[in-house]
Amino acid sequence: MTRQGTGTSGFDEFRRAWKPLVASALGMGLGLSPIPPYSSGIMAKALEAEFGWGRGDILGVLMLVPVALLLLGRYVGRLVDKVGPRKVAITSTIALALGQLLIALIGTSLVGFYIGWGIMAVVALGTLPMTYLKVINGWFIEARGLALGLSLACTGLAGAVFPFVLTGMIERFGWRGGYVGLAAMPLLIAVPILIAWLREPDVGDDRPAAARAAENAGLEVATALRSYRFWAIALGSLMLAFGISGLLPNLFPLLTDRGVSSAAASSALAALALSVTGGRILSGFLLDRLWAPVVCAILVIPAMAALVLLSNPGLTGSIMVASVVTLGLVAGAEFDLVAFMTARYFGQRHFSELYGMQYAAFGMGAGFAPAAYGALYDRFGNYEIVIYLSIGLLAAAVAINFTLGRYPRGFSEGAEGAEGPVPEGAA
Repeated sequence: MTRQGTGTSGFDEFRRAWKPLVASALGMGLGLSPIPPYSSGIMAKALEAEFGWGRGDILGVLMLVPVALLLLGRYVGRLVDKVGPRKVAITSTIALALGQLLIALIGTSLVGFYIGWGIMAVVALGTLPMTYLKVINGWFIEARGLALGLSLACTGLAGAVFPFVLTGMIERFGWRGGYVGLAAMPLLIAVPILIAWLREPDVGDDRPAAARAAENAGLEVATALRSYRFWAIALGSLMLAFGISGLLPNLFPLLTDRGVSSAAASSALAALALSVTGGRILSGFLLDRLWAPVVCAILVIPAMAALVLLSNPGLTGSIMVASVVTLGLVAGAEFDLVAFMTARYFGQRHFSELYGMQYAAFGMGAGFAPAAYGALYDRFGNYEIVIYLSIGLLAAAVAINFTLGRYPRGFSEGAEGAEGPVPEGAA
């Protein structure tokens, strides 16, 4: 089935673009998005044993990535739109690897550790999804949602690999070996594939004219920033990120506080990791068929029900696992939803710059929520308040998305003062 008069099918898109899709998936999976959350806890234990630093001081570096994204994400996105994602991705992936080596070199003091992380956070911003999703949006229209889901799923798969690589390197070579391992993976695996396969569609390729024209269609940045839709998507994504990302790091103590054994809680978290990957693929599949706010509601409302179940003591094993898996589906869908809506409501012309700002809102929620939720637990002595806070945030995010209206049928040409999108079905 095709839509929008593109004259092509999802199968044709995958046949033409599987190499750029694989390259984008590897670039994101071995980029800045998964490395901090999936590696920092393991590295913190090694650094604490080596230097005696407080774990809170070590994990404080996680704040540097969302701050760098907030300050510079828009400009990195603008660079991607201007010079193309290929140059930015390759350069930034090499810089990411060098940044990891820099941390291994100067991270013997806490100040040096923060300096190394700060430098890495800045130079590696080009490895975030805003770079690679520009490529995917250029190749895919009919199967865009599924392509986004498949590529973003690689970040979850990387999270399953990192612990094995890191623990092995740390056992043999110490904490420095862990950072050398983190440097080697993007440098030796991602960079060669990016050089070989990452490219945008050529101007004269064999895609239908409508599909090629979609690459340069879209609102100017200033027009998008004057749009209610832009700020509604940003607020909704911040609420989703805060409500889910604040809760997930606290799930283990939340479950054990309710009488769940450590072994059962660990098994539930393993199921969570798998459901995050599944959520990205599922949401992508649904986004190609349904209006994005409906997809958001389909995934979020069951998660709200799961939180109500988790708020009750005496959880049974099956209810606990089902609830955690349901939360993981939403955690996996967040990236897909924001990226898809940014492309559909504002077009491809300035996608990376606009998505860089949307991603910054998402990153701020995801980066600061865990500490905020931990502080609420310290204040009230239980997790009830954070559970109901998450329920409220998720409900508000769903409601906000339903105010966005139909997807634009097209975008007016011209300058920043041009008119906005024409709704589908309008005359």
